[in-house]
Amino acid sequence: MKIKSFSSAIILLIAMFSYVGVYAQQDTQIYDQVDTYAQMPQGKQEISNFIYANLVYPADAVGSGISGMVMTKFIIEIDGTISNIEIYRPLNPLLDAEAIRVVGSIPGTWIPAMIGGQAVRTYFYIPVLFSDPKE
Repeated sequence: MKIKSFSSAIILLIAMFSYVGVYAQQDTQIYDQVDTYAQMPQGKQEISNFIYANLVYPADAVGSGISGMVMTKFIIEIDGTISNIEIYRPLNPLLDAEAIRVVGSIPGTWIPAMIGGQAVRTYFYIPVLFSDPKE
C-alpha cells in the first residue's frame, strides 16, 4: 500500500517537475522551448515502478530518520540517451548517490524533444522519494 502511494506521488511529481532548461555545452544548445517535449520510453507509471523496484535505501543511512525527495536532473540527448545525471535538489549524500544510480539504470531509449521535426537536447527532471525503512 505504501509503495502504491509512492508511485502515485512520483507520477504527480514527474508531471509537475518535467521541465526543460537552456544550457550550452560544446556548442550544442539545450532547449527549453520545444514543439514536443521529451518522453519516457515506457511511460510514467512504468518508470515509477522501475525506480521503486530497483531503489535501495543505503544500509549506512538506515535508522537515520532521513526521508524525503531527491530531485535528479539529466540531459536527454538527440539520440534518446541520457547523460549528465546530477542532483538538482539534494537530501543526503548517500541517498543522492542512490538516486543517481537508479535513474541511470532506467532501461530503454527516450523519445527526444523536437523542434520543427528535428530532435534537440533537453533537460529532464525525475524526483526520487526515500523513506527510512526503520521509521
